[in-house]
Amino acid sequence: MKDEIINNRVKQAVIYCRVSTKEQVDEGNSLVSQERLCREYALKEGYEIAEIFIEKGESAKTTDRKELKRMMEFCTTKRDRVQAVIAYKVDRISRNIADYSMIKVRLKKFNVTIRSVTEFFEDTPAGRFMESIIANVGQFDNEVRTERSVGGMKEAVQEGRYVWKAPLGYDNVRIDNKATIAPNAMAPLVTETFELIADRCYSTEVVRLMMKEKGLVDAKGNAINRSYFFRIIRNPLYKGTLKQFGMISKGTYQPMVTESLFDDVQAALKGRKNKIKHYVKENPDFPLRRFILNPEGKQLTGYWAKGKYKKYPYYSFHQPNTTIRTELLESMFMDFLQEYALDTRHLNQLKDYLEFRLNKQVANDTVADTAVLKRVEEVNQEIAFLFTTHRKGNVSETMFVSRMGRLENELEELQELQRVKKVDDFEIASVLNFVAEALKTPQFLWKKTSLDIRRKLQEFYFPIGLTFDGEKLRTLKVCSVFKLKKHFDSLKFPIVNLHNTETNTMSTPNMPPFEEMPLESKEFAEQVVDDLRKLSDIVEGKIVMEDKYPSEENI
Repeated sequence: MKDEIINNRVKQAVIYCRVSTKEQVDEGNSLVSQERLCREYALKEGYEIAEIFIEKGESAKTTDRKELKRMMEFCTTKRDRVQAVIAYKVDRISRNIADYSMIKVRLKKFNVTIRSVTEFFEDTPAGRFMESIIANVGQFDNEVRTERSVGGMKEAVQEGRYVWKAPLGYDNVRIDNKATIAPNAMAPLVTETFELIADRCYSTEVVRLMMKEKGLVDAKGNAINRSYFFRIIRNPLYKGTLKQFGMISKGTYQPMVTESLFDDVQAALKGRKNKIKHYVKENPDFPLRRFILNPEGKQLTGYWAKGKYKKYPYYSFHQPNTTIRTELLESMFMDFLQEYALDTRHLNQLKDYLEFRLNKQVANDTVADTAVLKRVEEVNQEIAFLFTTHRKGNVSETMFVSRMGRLENELEELQELQRVKKVDDFEIASVLNFVAEALKTPQFLWKKTSLDIRRKLQEFYFPIGLTFDGEKLRTLKVCSVFKLKKHFDSLKFPIVNLHNTETNTMSTPNMPPFEEMPLESKEFAEQVVDDLRKLSDIVEGKIVMEDKYPSEENI
C-alpha cells in the first residue's frame, strides 16, 4: 500500500530562469517568456511546480549566482521530492561545459534531472551525447561572443575611444554611432580638483573636502571618499591617455586636463618640487661678472688694464677675441633690460591680474576652511556617538578602540590643516607704486644705484643670468613680472587709446578673463607676489646677497 502511494505521488519540479543583462531585467519580456514556456512544459509533462528561481542580470560564465545556489540547495535537501529542473535552454543553467557537468552530476546524486523546454535529449547514450553537444554549443557561443567583444574593445582603444563605464566627470555617449565618452556637468569640478592640487596651496585631503563642498559627487550623488578620490587624480584617462590590454593610445575624446597639469599633480602627490638654480655672485667692480656666460658656458670675468695715464675696465671670457669694454657691454645690458620695461598699461594689467588671482584664492581659502570645520564637527559628532553606543554596550571594546583611534587620527590631521597658513594681506597698489621705477625704467634704476643694488636687480630680473655670443645678449628665464608683461603684449585688443602711450589703457570689455590666460595658476600668482615683495626689499635695501662663489684675488 505504501509503495502505491509513492508511485502515485505527483512529480515535483523547479523552474530556473535567467537573463544576463540589466536591460533584459528592466524590459522583463525574456523572463516572462521563459517562465511561461517552462510552466507550459511542466504541465504537459505532468510536473507540479515546487519552486521558481529567477536569476536577474547574472552571467552564466560562473556558478557564483545567488539563485542558482539557492536552487541547488533546494533540490539537494528536498530529497525524493524534486525530480527535475526545468529551464528554457541548457545555456540558461550554464554556458561553461565544466560547470554544467558539475551541476548535472550533483543533481543526479539526488535523482534530479535537467529538462530543456526547447532542446530534446533522453537519458540514453545518444541523448547524453546530444546533451553534451548542446552544452558545448553554449560554451562555444559564449567564447565567440567574448572574443568578438574583446576584439571590439581593442579596436576601440586603438581608435582612441573609451567604451567602458564612464569615469567621474564623463558620460557614455555615441558619436557617429560609435561608443565613447564626453564631459558632463561635473567635468569643471574635476578639472578644478587637478588645478588645486597642482597649485600646492592645500593638502590633497583639504582639496577633497573643498570639492565636496563645491558639489563633487559620484554618479549616485554620494561624496567622494579618499580611495576613490586618489583613483581619480591618478587616472591618466583625464589627460587623454588610454591604457587597456597592454596598449597605450591617445584618446579622441575631450581630455579634462593637459598633460603638463596631470604630471604636475603626480609630482605634487610624490612631494617633488621644482628646483631653481641662481647665479648671484659678482665682483663689486664688475656687476656683470659671472652673471653673463658665453655659448660654451664659460663665465664672464672682469679686469683692469693699465693705460698710459690710467686703468681701464674690461670684461672678458678669458678666450681670444672676447674682450669688450665695460661701458659698452653695460650699455648693451641696459638696452636689453629696457626691452622688458613695463608702462602704465602693464602696471594696471598687473594690478588687475593679482587682484583677480588673490581674491579667487581668498575665496578658495574660505571654502577650504568651511570644509575642514564641517568635517571637524562631523568627526566630533561621530566620537560622541561612538562613546554613547559603547557605554550602552552596543559596540565591542576592540571595535571601540579601533574606531576611536581612526577618528582621533583624522581629527589631528584636520586640526593640523586648520593651522596651515593661508594667503596673507598684500597691498597690491602700494607695493606697485613703490616698485614702479624698478619696473617702468629698470635700466635707469640699475645705472644710478649702488653696485650692490645693481647685482640684486639684475639677478632679480634674470634669475639664471644671460648669455653673450659677441653680438647679442640672450636669456632663458626672466622674472615672473616680465613673463606676465610678455603675455600682456601678446594679447590682441581692438580698443586701445594710442594718443598717449604713458596713459594707454585697455577697454575693460575687451580684456579676456584671466582664467583663460596660460599663466593663471595660483602658484604662479604667488610667485609674482613673492617677486614683487623681493623687488620692494631690493629697492629698500633689505636683501643681503649670498656669496656662492669663491673670491678671486687677481682681477
